[in-house]
Amino acid sequence: NKKGIRWLLMSSQGENGFSIKGVMAVINPKALIEDNYITAAREEDFGLVERIFNNEATNISPIILELGLCSLNRVDPCLNIDLQELGMPCSPEQMIALIKKGNIPASYKEREEYDAKKRRKVTDKNSFYLTNKSSVINFYWKYPQQKRKHPNYLHREDSRYVIRFEVQCGYLKLYAMSKGKKKESKLYKRDEGISMDELFKRIEANEIYHPSIPMDVVLTDRILEEVVQKYFYKVIRKGDYLTLDDARDIVLSYHFRRDKEERMIYALESVKEYHGIAGAKSKLYGPDLNDFKRSLKDLDDILVNPVTIPRRWNIKHISNPLSAYYDSIYAEQLIPGQEYWAGRHIDEILSK
Repeated sequence: NKKGIRWLLMSSQGENGFSIKGVMAVINPKALIEDNYITAAREEDFGLVERIFNNEATNISPIILELGLCSLNRVDPCLNIDLQELGMPCSPEQMIALIKKGNIPASYKEREEYDAKKRRKVTDKNSFYLTNKSSVINFYWKYPQQKRKHPNYLHREDSRYVIRFEVQCGYLKLYAMSKGKKKESKLYKRDEGISMDELFKRIEANEIYHPSIPMDVVLTDRILEEVVQKYFYKVIRKGDYLTLDDARDIVLSYHFRRDKEERMIYALESVKEYHGIAGAKSKLYGPDLNDFKRSLKDLDDILVNPVTIPRRWNIKHISNPLSAYYDSIYAEQLIPGQEYWAGRHIDEILSK
């Protein structure tokens, strides 16, 4: 009954009449150690999570392995973006609206659920939820999610301006992430070259510790931050949000070759016309689609987001949420030269 941890009994039928039984633990680290359903956990929290888990496991059964010896089945690297803390000039609803116009990577599709009132499938207005076989990419407004999942949580108000970005990595994704790193694990015990008798002795003594996905080589800040950044840029891209007019002016100010300039502006206009990057991609084929993808990378280089701000919002500029987050937590962040000057150039154009 410990908050932040759920125990699930698992059973599956194997070959030759054997059945495989096990226990799965679903852990929310911050809820487990602090009763906190908003803040994201970090690598430094693992030690305390491990101690609490082991105590709980001992109370249930002596045969449940310690946490470090268990294999991972799913991990949700995530990032909380508090719009108010970052001084963003938009509401959570507006930010979600921009995010939902982002890219849908190849092999992913946006989740739809049946709406009885509308009599058709619709997407969630407060999230951008993308799925494939091995992972889920989810941007969502934390505040309404808390009302639905934890209606009695006393600190729900702290999530009012929080947009969470989460990558739910399933077993296949985790296996790929850990490939080549398993033997770096402190939990990995080599068994190459030992006799069958020795192997059985180790099994009887519970000394065979080969988690297929060791926690200590996956649950690190560096690896999980890389996952967050990779998928954030796949969906949102690297650039800041601007009005279409200002985005066009910034492209023109670089005096690119005419064909490149026209290609980039056409990409901006296509995203506007088809209500998002994914919508524009769905309307283009062959060489036109290739040109569009090249233009997305070119816009990344000058930090201009292909998704533009609706004129009716009366907002000229919204920083890229991930860049704004990095600026807030890394006092001396090393910004690549090209990105630094591109950011300065946007400021200069908008100040005119």
